[in-house]
Amino acid sequence: MRVCVGTRNPSKIAGVGRAFREVFGEPDIVSVEASTRIPPQPIGMSVIVEGARRRALEALGRAPGCDVGVGVEAGLYLLGDRVFDVQVVYLVAADGSESLGLSPSFMVPEPFARALALGEARELEEVVDRHFGTSDVGSKGGLIKLLTRSLVTREDLTYYATLMALVPLMNRELYSAGADRSSLASRKYPLQ
Repeated sequence: MRVCVGTRNPSKIAGVGRAFREVFGEPDIVSVEASTRIPPQPIGMSVIVEGARRRALEALGRAPGCDVGVGVEAGLYLLGDRVFDVQVVYLVAADGSESLGLSPSFMVPEPFARALALGEARELEEVVDRHFGTSDVGSKGGLIKLLTRSLVTREDLTYYATLMALVPLMNRELYSAGADRSSLASRKYPLQ
């Protein structure tokens, strides 16, 4: 299986590779530079997902012989008045099927979120590098590695998001059974 990943970030590539290896054996992982044409710091789930989708499509189109294009996008979303960081993985298979998965999320320290909101940095990585005295932390384990004292890394978050995106590929009979995707989203659920 030839897996084309739309990033040069070593942490993201390692997480994607680990997940595909566990599910499909030894894939041929190809890394390609991919642009998203979204802001450097994606904010909001729809923007994060769109960035990952664009990376996956570009990866699939730029490298010959790809079975699947993978886009990984990290971004921030609000839950109440708290800011969370999440990794989104979007898969586009050569047959046109698409899937996405999310990593576990973690709260971003309030001073870091405030610095972004005030325009003191273009993306979270700049704030983190400034605060911790690191360089290119996003390629070296990410903020989560620093906050968890290496218990969890960006590679781990990408791995879990990739596994979640692979669920429909691992269970094609359940996900391609002609289910009406709009029925669940349009259904009204009572508050309990």
